[in-house]
Amino acid sequence: MRFLEEFSLDLTGARLLYDSVPAEWTEDIRSRCKALQDEFKAEDQEGYDGLVKRLRAWTWCHQVPADHSDYAALERIAEIADRIRAEAKAFITVGIGGSDLGSRTLHDMLNHPYHNDMAASGAANGAPEVYFTGDTFDPLRLRGLLDVLKQRGLLDRTFVNIVSKSGTTAETALAGMILADALGKDWMSRTVATTGLNDKSLLFQMQAKGAGEFMALLPVPDGVGGRFSFASPVGLLLLAVSADGDPLKRLQDAMAGYGAAHEAFLNGPVQSSPAYQLAEFLHLAETGCGKSLMVFYPYFDNVKLGDWFVQLYEESVQERGKGLNVISTTGPTGNHSLLNGVVNGPRDKVILFLTPKSFGEDIAIPADAPLEGGLKDFKGKTLQQAQTASMRGTYQDFVARAVPSAILTFPKRGVAETFALMRVLMDMTAIKGRLQSLHLDPLTGARRVSDEETYIQTGVEGYKKRMKENIAG
Repeated sequence: MRFLEEFSLDLTGARLLYDSVPAEWTEDIRSRCKALQDEFKAEDQEGYDGLVKRLRAWTWCHQVPADHSDYAALERIAEIADRIRAEAKAFITVGIGGSDLGSRTLHDMLNHPYHNDMAASGAANGAPEVYFTGDTFDPLRLRGLLDVLKQRGLLDRTFVNIVSKSGTTAETALAGMILADALGKDWMSRTVATTGLNDKSLLFQMQAKGAGEFMALLPVPDGVGGRFSFASPVGLLLLAVSADGDPLKRLQDAMAGYGAAHEAFLNGPVQSSPAYQLAEFLHLAETGCGKSLMVFYPYFDNVKLGDWFVQLYEESVQERGKGLNVISTTGPTGNHSLLNGVVNGPRDKVILFLTPKSFGEDIAIPADAPLEGGLKDFKGKTLQQAQTASMRGTYQDFVARAVPSAILTFPKRGVAETFALMRVLMDMTAIKGRLQSLHLDPLTGARRVSDEETYIQTGVEGYKKRMKENIAG
């Protein structure tokens, strides 16, 4: 798609970083990136089954073969979404981690910022109100959500999507059961279970053993880890249910953007690819310059993208005692919270700004506004102009203070563009993992296949074990 040509990465703010290391270091990383592209391409040519074994089936979300019954076609997802939109006043996604953050990010990036108010007034073109839960044991918000639904008489028109590959994720399972109790005996008929479609899933077993029949079962596909799953049914059902228009068209646009990014990743020039360039920039900062922190700085009003990226990057490449830590903020809000620490604190940071070229429908400051002093310059300008000037000023100030910085620009917060952007960030993370040799056994150097460390995380098991011990008394 041509819009990918509008993705650009400005690395001029990183020139001091590149100048501070021997040129052969940079050339070595670039040579490795080119070899990695050939490696990724060869793996892609193995087909879907091979990618499942490598835990990289997420790269094929836009082109899964029709004979794979463990994956849901777009038409199937759209059909379920249409049924929900026809009957529901409220739609709740229940999940945690990758089963939650991808959907929240899509909602934050692509839906009206006051979606629920629009839906309640009938101005959302058939979309229901959207809510999220299941990401904490703290009862505050779930209790509040139930209070709202009960008070407004919406419980009998509330539909739920429980997202858990195993069905045993404690935070999600408990919230799901509390919602089931509130919805009543027919709760399964108004619940979609997005889960593993096999006996390893408690949700799948519930239906198989005759506990009832879910409105629908959707797959968390094999070979797709949670933090890489937003472009699978995990995120696509929310995208379709909340569409301000035709759900199927929205899904098709999403997959078009995702597919375009896939094609660019495998076959585009490495030297101009944002995914490869970003991986090179971050790897050089970490290994060549001793940086330990990345500030992920979307310079636009979307918080959840940062939450999603923190999980994506830190769970994927913080292995073997290495990997940049990520701090996420938004601009210019972050300028009034952490900027002083960037310019006057430890010199341990690299900065990645993200910005759309177009912010959508703009608002102009009145030319006759009673602004004085330096504010006079804003008269007659638009808020997009002000936002862009603020971002460029922050970037320029960081560069002047020798803080390595880059700007990733994408066209707009559209469906195709957002899916392409998130895919670029996932590809960058995959590249960075291989630059860290997470696909190789640290002792033997042998190639890892089903346990490449970028796609697994063993660190979470400890808290789960101890939580169970605590709750058992």
